Amino acid sequence: MALLRPMDVVETTIESGLDYTEGEAVHVRVRQRGRRFELLDDGRAVELAGRPAGWRERANAVAEAYDLNVNREGVVFVPAVEGGVDREWLAGRVAETSLALYDALLELE
Repeated sequence: MALLRPMDVVETTIESGLDYTEGEAVHVRVRQRGRRFELLDDGRAVELAGRPAGWRERANAVAEAYDLNVNREGVVFVPAVEGGVDREWLAGRVAETSLALYDALLELE
């Protein structure tokens, strides 16, 4: 019986060309494991904007408006499979969503 070996995880960071603020660029991390990908903002929007009252509800609404996901820690993410939706487009979508989330959270303060 052969032992199952974990697949290597490859990670890269994509520069989006967007900025939360001057000098604070929006980056998207791409993790690849086999044919599966995960694109995420590492929670940077929430980290920079803070967690004012109602932030989770606002985060969920923003993610839903962009057809993406946000977890309880405030990480904007989307899973993908090789051969599916264009990863560059998805990375741009994650960046746009992250920036929209940042702006929405600032409005709550």
